[in-house]
Amino acid sequence: MPTSLRLGLFYAAIFIGGGVVGPYMSPWLKGHGLSGGQIGVILAAPGLARVVTGPALAVWADGFKLRRTPLTILGLAIAVLYVAFLLVHGFWLWALLWFASQSLFASLSPLADVITLRRGPIEGFTYGRARSLGSLSFIVGNVGMGLLLTVAQPDALLVWMIAAAVGVALCGRFALPPEPVHDGAERLDRRSRWRGLGGLVRDPVFMLAVCSVGLIQ
Repeated sequence: MPTSLRLGLFYAAIFIGGGVVGPYMSPWLKGHGLSGGQIGVILAAPGLARVVTGPALAVWADGFKLRRTPLTILGLAIAVLYVAFLLVHGFWLWALLWFASQSLFASLSPLADVITLRRGPIEGFTYGRARSLGSLSFIVGNVGMGLLLTVAQPDALLVWMIAAAVGVALCGRFALPPEPVHDGAERLDRRSRWRGLGGLVRDPVFMLAVCSVGLIQ
């Protein structure tokens, strides 16, 4: 199987779940008794903390030999957190689960992008060719869940999300290429990984690009 297609399958697994999280989690929480203010706090918290959780997860992921290993672990962890949504009830428990699951979920695509952008020039495919399957699956998830909820119970949303997260883990393990984190497949210690992040923070060109993209978002 071409590497571009293998990466495309991984993106598809990510975004077939992502296509239902954004539009449908808010009605699910409202249907379970939360107010608009409570829902706003739950949904906003992971994004507000991403400036910290994003780099921390990236440094953690760089501690493995292969880039697909942390992606597989993240998929499994997200699935477990989604299952927990069905087992607990209440604002604070749901807020904690949502914060953890979406912080992990937000790191999936950037970590996969590293593999795509490294392998593309080597194997002669573009980023868009691999990523396009993710965009298509986002639409499928978005429309498909809307149709499903016309005949199914609201908890079908979480069943879909759990299945998608399991798909991420399976595709991470069996579809992604064995791309090494570092040349020679050695593992860097934690101090070296944080030192590398510090070097980026001190790079004015990099920080200008990051802040500019942040303002656009």
